[in-house]
Amino acid sequence: MHARLRFDDLIVVLPGIGGSTLHRGGAPVWKPPLALGGALRPFGHALEQLAGDHRLLDDPGYEDGIVASGLIGAPVTIPGLTKLNQYRRLRSRLLGCFDLVQGDSNVDGRPANYFEFPYDWRRDNRVSAERLKALVDRELPKWEAALPYGRPRTVLLGHSMGGLVAKYYLDVLGGWEHCRTLITFGTPFRGSLAALDVLAGGVRALGTTLDTVSAVVGEFTSVHQLLPRYPVLVDRRPGARPDAGARHVHASPVPLGALDLGRAKAAYRDFHRPMDGKGTGPVSVVPVVGYGHPTLQTAVLDRKGLLITEEPAALDESQQWLGTGDRTVPAVSAIPVELSGTATWAWENATHSTIHATDAVLDRLVRTLALPGSGLRNLQGPDADVPGTAFSAGPDPLALALHVDDVYAADQPVVLTCRSPETATEGEPPVLSLSPPGGAARTVFDADDGTARWTVTGLTPGTYEVTVTVGSRSVTDVFEVW
Repeated sequence: MHARLRFDDLIVVLPGIGGSTLHRGGAPVWKPPLALGGALRPFGHALEQLAGDHRLLDDPGYEDGIVASGLIGAPVTIPGLTKLNQYRRLRSRLLGCFDLVQGDSNVDGRPANYFEFPYDWRRDNRVSAERLKALVDRELPKWEAALPYGRPRTVLLGHSMGGLVAKYYLDVLGGWEHCRTLITFGTPFRGSLAALDVLAGGVRALGTTLDTVSAVVGEFTSVHQLLPRYPVLVDRRPGARPDAGARHVHASPVPLGALDLGRAKAAYRDFHRPMDGKGTGPVSVVPVVGYGHPTLQTAVLDRKGLLITEEPAALDESQQWLGTGDRTVPAVSAIPVELSGTATWAWENATHSTIHATDAVLDRLVRTLALPGSGLRNLQGPDADVPGTAFSAGPDPLALALHVDDVYAADQPVVLTCRSPETATEGEPPVLSLSPPGGAARTVFDADDGTARWTVTGLTPGTYEVTVTVGSRSVTDVFEVW
């Protein structure tokens, strides 16, 4: 039994959209497994209870009885938008390796230096950032007074949209004065095509557009703040200039389905732009960037309407190597704007749902936080360039590319694929495992392109974690069976 390491700074963990459990009057409203799947079943009304007018939800003083109470303890899915694995692995690793005092972000209690920050992810991320500021302003002085020496600072760990909340706090609300480190896992600093797909085309599952669900999600300003903030819209309609280049979403020349272009522009102008050029002072910002998986990259306007594709057509020739991602966030988006000209990030062949909980990332995170002064060079990985060098460090080309749909019907087979150049060249058989175990799997392997396909039958409704292992490499994702 090893002794836990002393840790003087204050850690705050911020989950992604859908990653906070929500309660009303002590009763769960959003808490796996009572989440989106429950809302679509006759006995569940989870998502309907989250409905609200964005003009009310975005008012910091508005209360509708819903309280963010904790971080999810099981995987959850919002089809087409995001999948999140639970946060217990991250919590367990940090508390097991460091001598941390746990606190409750909703309670003004004894001095503590480990907090999980659940927030109402329906609301404007600026509202959540103000709540984060209030938490740090309340807790950091108490922790500093309890220490016999030194001046502690904050270490912010943000998964997915949680990293945006943290970044706004640092850049706009002055949080950089109290922060040492921001580490993000799959944070869409430049937005996600998945958000555009959901807002323009609706939430879709099992071949059906879920109109009620789409209307509810469409009210959330947070989802609008996940729209791509860089040019991704390519016009290929008859008569369009072929050399015009890509446009910003909010500058579309035509309506984009049900997307409110005015709200899209406001998200860019009022949320993203204020963070530009502000800088984070002495704060070290290190994004962990997912790569290797097919990820939506470009929105194409053609004679049929809007098509969102995995082809990186919106990237110029020098950026094509970034045409990958974690299945939800493109790799280029997971890099903060101010780090565009440097290589101070870490690559991870992980899916968006689990990038914060892989063994490799957790191992590097612990080693990084254990360094005196929370130095960050160790997190970059062996292939990263030193800070300040050209934008050239790339991911390992031997990556596993896992494809798992968000939702499957209980009476239909679950089809999963994983491609690996390493498998094609070295002949190592891929291995699939499910948690919880269940069903019967049949494997079909295509030796020509290194793709393995599994057909799993007999799964009962629920949430599953799937892991594919090839040699020493593995990748994990989650899916739901309804």
